[in-house]
Amino acid sequence: MIKKIFIAILILIIAVNTVNAIDTSNWSEVTVGYENFSIPPNYSNPYRSDFNMYQYGEDIDEFTIRFVNPNIMDLYGYFIQQNSFCKKVEVSGHDAVHFVGYDRQDNTNNSKLWFSAGEEFYYIAWRGENITPTIKEIVKSSSKSKYTHDEFYSILNDEFQNYKIVNSIESQKYDYPTQKRDTHSFVSFGSNGINFGLMR
Repeated sequence: MIKKIFIAILILIIAVNTVNAIDTSNWSEVTVGYENFSIPPNYSNPYRSDFNMYQYGEDIDEFTIRFVNPNIMDLYGYFIQQNSFCKKVEVSGHDAVHFVGYDRQDNTNNSKLWFSAGEEFYYIAWRGENITPTIKEIVKSSSKSKYTHDEFYSILNDEFQNYKIVNSIESQKYDYPTQKRDTHSFVSFGSNGINFGLMR
């Protein structure tokens, strides 16, 4: 009896997974950075597509895949400060960080998922606050990360610390502005003798 129940549960799990599987036979492939990603038909015909970014709509939050290596520090630091939700997750075998922020202009929640493929870092942006099966499939289509779990999060943490240092220095420049003023040297002769100095 127990054996029959076990087999029935196993068949049910397989059936559920088969039903939830996404058919990617009509998906296209795009190259962003050094990776090829599978793209579903509803995100084909991009507004912009180049080495650094695949952007489906005019609004970057609608759907975008971005190669972030040239700007990891600035982008990652900005996302941490601007988004109301940030969580470490695992998506299709990739360590990742999931950001969710509210867009007042569009009255929507938008997500960004940071992950690595090979030795490079990417993020995917989309409307909504859940990591959907479509997003999982897109991440799955990329190469496995060459970083361990600890290395991945350590790199991002280091970039955020650098971001805070740089922004602290930039903030001090604005808080204590220094202006270059013209200076003139002078020599004066008077009753108290000869004086030398600088006048601003």
